[in-house]
Amino acid sequence: MRRIIVLAVIALSLVAGNAMAESINGRLGLTGKAGFMVPLKDGSINGTAFETSTGFAFGGGLIYGFCNNFAGEVDVTHSPSMNVKIGGIKVAEAQSTDIGLGIQYRIMPGSKIVPFIGIGADFIKGDIDASTLDWTVGGHVNGGVDFFLNKSIALTADIRGVYAAKSDITQNGVKVGKFDPTSFIGTVGIRLFLPENWSD
Repeated sequence: MRRIIVLAVIALSLVAGNAMAESINGRLGLTGKAGFMVPLKDGSINGTAFETSTGFAFGGGLIYGFCNNFAGEVDVTHSPSMNVKIGGIKVAEAQSTDIGLGIQYRIMPGSKIVPFIGIGADFIKGDIDASTLDWTVGGHVNGGVDFFLNKSIALTADIRGVYAAKSDITQNGVKVGKFDPTSFIGTVGIRLFLPENWSD
């Protein structure tokens, strides 16, 4: 009986040690990702409403663990080509870039599968063919999961809702309409974490 208890304690110690190996406390990570952007609101040009279709999105950023449960993140997501339609007919193409600054709360930070939720601020810029979309600001809420392959490499999935103030659409410096960048973004990717100490 004593031998079983000793073996159980050793096994639990090993499991705990392996679990904590995935903590990002004090570590910097680089993220690359790809997915899709779904615009949720309509815009207008010269009083005519238009809709923007779902488009491919990609990007990347940095993440830093402040402690076991909290991390800061800088994220850039670019959608290079989204169809702009009026009455179901394509009339132009739009592109959008979202620069997000956020903070994550990481659940079960020492396990191989780490769910997270986050909030942050967004700075958004875009273009529609010959028109320019002015910078606008907003915020996001997001959730996702990191799956650690080892201490330094994790697969990641993220879904986020972005809400922002409407942006002016201008042509040759003249305002011609409004664009609402409120959207839903879903991506998958990979994170590469640097060691806390270079000797690790």
